[in-house]
Amino acid sequence: MKTRFFLIFALLAFTLPSHTGYASWEILQLPTDRGFTAIWAINEHTIFVTGHEGLWKTFDGSVWEIDSGYQTNSIYFADDTLGFLRGSILTIDGGKTWLKGDTINGNVGRINFPKGQSLIGYGLGYDYVSKTTDGGWHWSQLPPLPDVYPGFDEIISPDDICFPKDPDTGYLTVTCIKQLSDGEIEYHNSYFETLDGGQSWVLNEEGLWNDDFNPRYIDFPVNSSVGYMSGGYEKGTTWFGCLYKTTDGGATWDTVLKTPDDYPNIYDICFPETDQVGYVLNDTMIHKTTDGGKTWQTFGLGQDTVFLRCHFLNDSVGFISGTGTTAYNSLNPYTPGFVMKTTDGLLGIAEEPVAKPARNWQVISSIGREVVLQYSDLPHGFHASVFDAVGRKIEELHSTKNSGQIVWGEGYSSGVYFIRARGTENNHTARVVIVR
Repeated sequence: MKTRFFLIFALLAFTLPSHTGYASWEILQLPTDRGFTAIWAINEHTIFVTGHEGLWKTFDGSVWEIDSGYQTNSIYFADDTLGFLRGSILTIDGGKTWLKGDTINGNVGRINFPKGQSLIGYGLGYDYVSKTTDGGWHWSQLPPLPDVYPGFDEIISPDDICFPKDPDTGYLTVTCIKQLSDGEIEYHNSYFETLDGGQSWVLNEEGLWNDDFNPRYIDFPVNSSVGYMSGGYEKGTTWFGCLYKTTDGGATWDTVLKTPDDYPNIYDICFPETDQVGYVLNDTMIHKTTDGGKTWQTFGLGQDTVFLRCHFLNDSVGFISGTGTTAYNSLNPYTPGFVMKTTDGLLGIAEEPVAKPARNWQVISSIGREVVLQYSDLPHGFHASVFDAVGRKIEELHSTKNSGQIVWGEGYSSGVYFIRARGTENNHTARVVIVR
């Protein structure tokens, strides 16, 4: 049986790429640090974060309140006033109040409205696509998608949808669950295009029978000609994540980004204003391009963080939700999450490049209320400097022991910090995040 999972949190070995930078990040002060999934911002001060605890919202960027009745992992705004927590719950006042919409046919998750549209939109169910023509008050199921593999029992489950500008022209990625004759199943990914508002869909032949494509997330930022898809391919037992680009409306696709082998999963892509500036969330790293995918910058927080969802207001200002993978202990028995904001679009102070992890010291827990550093075989003990996000030295760490652990962070506010060790085999700088 051939199975691929795209949303698995994995703790893997971490190696920073040679061109790594970081930005002026702010960790937003929410009353909780768990349950974060989707995120959306109308402006820099009006922000929404969803999770299993409910919908967290702020209208001034600092004071948060929760609507605990809305437990969903989906949030989408068509404009500054019209928004959705799935198709059955909507707001028409910018998220101040939420109303029941179509509770019969509105059970759709990922929603997309063409740019400039506030009436016509599309939403994805488990095995169908729905459409609204009245701003989300009513939804109707579109005709079933055509078979991907005729002659086989299959379930075609939509993953992502994008109608960039024209409400009739859109793209849809799907996972096809194919039932084999011996009772086993296979998972394949393909995508469709429609030119008539979803009344009919054409299965694109690019990569259709090719396991080196596997489209998942999709974004056509300006029009239906230039767009991006995440996907990838499998070689042996290893999955390689890729970002593909088309300039001819999906007729052909070129690979513009291949993610590191140890961190292959792509969780989200975002091109907020043009087809030139965009972001890719790839496990523990964020990649940014300013030239349409020709070159990329990379930002990361460390081996035990995963970036989940992003929403950028423009090419520079954006928000990202994420989670740790190992930052928990007996006193904090869950994986904490975080919400970050950047105002410079990942362009900031360049960090020292690191060819490989240090062999005699490492950060074994880099996100939480405290962080844990472990070192060994240091004849003169451990010595390091701690810097804040703008590069100011705030503390020196010392230990005379040859091997051991240092716990740091008590008393410091939430934020990104940098620890630079001295006198070790690799005097590199480690990024850590304190979350209160």
